[in-house]
Amino acid sequence: MAVKYPKLTVNLSIVVLLPSCSADGAPPSASNSDSGEPAPASVAPKSPSSAPTSANSKKYKPGTARGPAVNVPVPGLPIAAKEQSESGASAFAKNYFDLINYTVETNDPEPLKKYSQRKCEICGTALIDPAGRAQITGTWQVGGQHTYKVVNNYKPSKDRATVSVRFEVAESVFYTTPGKVESRNPKTTSEVAALSLEYDSGWKVDAVHFKETR
Repeated sequence: MAVKYPKLTVNLSIVVLLPSCSADGAPPSASNSDSGEPAPASVAPKSPSSAPTSANSKKYKPGTARGPAVNVPVPGLPIAAKEQSESGASAFAKNYFDLINYTVETNDPEPLKKYSQRKCEICGTALIDPAGRAQITGTWQVGGQHTYKVVNNYKPSKDRATVSVRFEVAESVFYTTPGKVESRNPKTTSEVAALSLEYDSGWKVDAVHFKETR
């Protein structure tokens, strides 16, 4: 999985397969909601017709060179992904990649933490920790979304599963200042990531392994 920040990395594959970056889908969390200055007391409030509706204020806007994405919806865990079965493990793996894409746009690692065990080293060093650092530095990313497809599923026991996902990552551009490019990542080649899953009141990723494809 690949989410590389300038001098930071949220790209799972870059940790294992230096120097390439890849994965199947990260802006300051402070930008996830719209805000405005309160009107001075001497100014009459706007009429209801001119005031923004709650729907408009929460409208999703993708990241651009001017600023990070806002109001990015958090991918919900589908019912199928809760099943303790091969199909459930596959559905969970797909949702995990959706959460990676969410992290790429928002720099919010909390949803990913929920479904990653602490012992998953790559989950932390390649995705969760860099997203937190990007929040501090004010770095946001445009592009870098992961496209993916489950290619294999192996369930050796009731509480264990390994799901192999083929993915690639779109070209990405990183900013810390509007209009000023900090760095770029080219589109990655296709790779396969094997997600090792453990079921404990739900699936969680406890390890990620990569196999480079040519």
